Amino acid sequence: MRLEQLLEKCPKCGTTDKTAKKKFLDEHKAYTKLKSISCDKCGHVFEEK
Repeated sequence: MRLEQLLEKCPKCGTTDKTAKKKFLDEHKAYTKLKSISCDKCGHVFEEK
């Protein structure tokens, strides 16, 4: 997801607050992989991997 997409408003509720959910790749929690980006207010998922 590009920066322009992160700054866009949610198509459902219009807010710009988003949460990035990550998956830890090892037991030391030093490496992560982006899991999804979702809206804080309504839960709309912008990107899911």
